[in-house]
Amino acid sequence: MKRIVILSLVSLAFFAAIGQTTKFEGSIVSAEEIPEAVLSSQQANFGDKKVIRWKRQESTGRKGNSFTRYVSFMKEGKRPLSNARYSAEGEILYYSEYYGPKTIPGLLRPDLEENFSGSKVTGGVHIKLYKTKKEYYRIRLKKGSIVSYVYYDKNGGQVDRNQLPSDVDFQ
Repeated sequence: MKRIVILSLVSLAFFAAIGQTTKFEGSIVSAEEIPEAVLSSQQANFGDKKVIRWKRQESTGRKGNSFTRYVSFMKEGKRPLSNARYSAEGEILYYSEYYGPKTIPGLLRPDLEENFSGSKVTGGVHIKLYKTKKEYYRIRLKKGSIVSYVYYDKNGGQVDRNQLPSDVDFQ
């Protein structure tokens, strides 16, 4: 019995370590602290949007290697906040645009109304990954005091949270 308990604990610890995703800790920085390659990429991709703040995120991956990402938080006129994440070399990794409850894309509405009729849509995020060219939507739902999220692909099909890329912050 003792042997089974020990093996179970070791297995649990092993799979928990494998299942961990990279978590980025960040701090707000000034534009002067952003690498030129990142600033150039920002201008090339989103020159029409005003950057209201920058954030540097640092993390250590599962294999002990460190990562640095830069995040631009943007606003365009009265449009809601959006952001883009870059590698330290200036490669755009992904872009997120926020939606209010009334501006959720129409292709998602039929599924939301059919499967989540008792929940209120309180907002959403459109996430575009540049390397894989995949797109996802994260919709925030509220039912009473319980908040939950549902994920969709760019065609409006539901996606299980566990099937989403682990290197993207879907929080």
